[in-house]
Amino acid sequence: MTEQQKRDRSPAGRFKYLAEKRVGKAIKAITSISNLSEKKNYEYTEDQVTQIIDVLTNELELMRKKFESFQTTNTKNFKLK
Repeated sequence: MTEQQKRDRSPAGRFKYLAEKRVGKAIKAITSISNLSEKKNYEYTEDQVTQIIDVLTNELELMRKKFESFQTTNTKNFKLK
């Protein structure tokens, strides 16, 4: 059997498969961005560095909030016990 045939197609299996691929790509991209810090190869300002860090930090915070919003209980619906 090939890896494609053995792969778990359940929602949990799809999540794990895609999360591993996407997080791996994100780590490689961040590493590539951090390579820009080599002053012998590149010239940049503190403002440019701040812009890069701010936008990445904001995106991480948005991702965190999305995961947290799915884990909280929905208190908007009220039912008497």
